[in-house]
Amino acid sequence: MDFQDLMRPHLKKVRPYVPGKPIEELRRERNFKGEILKLASNENPYPPIKEITKVIIEELEQLNRYPNSGSYYLCRDIAERYGVDTEQVFVGNGSNEIIDLLARAFINPEDEIVFPFPSFIVYPIVSQLMGVKAVEVPLKDYRLDLRAVKEAITHRTKIIFICNPNNPTGTYVSSGDVEQLLNGLRSDIIVAFDEAYFEYVVADDYPDSLELLKSHPNIIVFRTFSKIFSLSGLRVGYSISEPSLVTCLHKVRQPFNVNRVAQAAARAALKHSEMMNVRVKENRTQMKLVRDSLIEHGFRVPESQTNFLLALPHAEIGDIIDKLLELGIIVRPMEPFGLGKGTMRVSIGTPEENKRFIAAIDEIV
Repeated sequence: MDFQDLMRPHLKKVRPYVPGKPIEELRRERNFKGEILKLASNENPYPPIKEITKVIIEELEQLNRYPNSGSYYLCRDIAERYGVDTEQVFVGNGSNEIIDLLARAFINPEDEIVFPFPSFIVYPIVSQLMGVKAVEVPLKDYRLDLRAVKEAITHRTKIIFICNPNNPTGTYVSSGDVEQLLNGLRSDIIVAFDEAYFEYVVADDYPDSLELLKSHPNIIVFRTFSKIFSLSGLRVGYSISEPSLVTCLHKVRQPFNVNRVAQAAARAALKHSEMMNVRVKENRTQMKLVRDSLIEHGFRVPESQTNFLLALPHAEIGDIIDKLLELGIIVRPMEPFGLGKGTMRVSIGTPEENKRFIAAIDEIV
């Protein structure tokens, strides 16, 4: 029996999320003996700071106990950090879970979800899971075109996803662009700002979404501990919105959705967040070196406000991604994001990792 025949009809078309190639898989496929470099998943190349690791180790002795089901203390700490009410904060198993819960809570069969694309690959997946129309709005010069997003809105639009800075392009939309989108927008459309990389942003005109929330109660802001705080492996993210929206999310979440180690680590991260400034500066320095090298070798590389770069090769380079794999370097192919063959997303690593990547580009190109 093929169990796909028993699935709900609209789920048969779902394209599952395809993660970056694991190190172990590349080693097995190619019998690679040397050190493998993974620059595919936008992870922080450094482990958590020792102050966070210490808390994680201490929490291991409590694993016989269930976590706090609503992440109350973490919600309180986040609220204190950003000057909002605790009732405005929701914590999820990564911000991915909150995206899914938002759709579960609000999407009806006749609704539409609007988002720029290429963007975070989870938005079309969630649309498929809910069996509703996904309205994909093309980027303009690899940037989100919020004017076109607004033009794509219909009476059926329920949620707009704005990934800012955008994954996989690394580009951002300004406060002026966002205010133009919100001006006159129907109040029953939920505007979701996905700000997984906001700690890396250095642009002066990046919008203050939490300030906008004060005058636009239909906004929800997603953020995460996975990136700058090096907690990708623990899966913990959060959202800030109106309390009544948070209530709706709680109605559709699973009990104990965020494990106790993740909650403890995230609380520790907030206490030591100022220590991340050094990593942000290092990321900018290393990104310039990698970007300059790619441009020198004929790639088009949009300026990025994140911890990764989008690199578009010229036709003569060929299958750059496979050639990098031969050298034990994993980058993220962009074909699933709707970009051309050979286009890659490259995470910024440590100075040593970036030096190896640049040397590989020199060798290949």
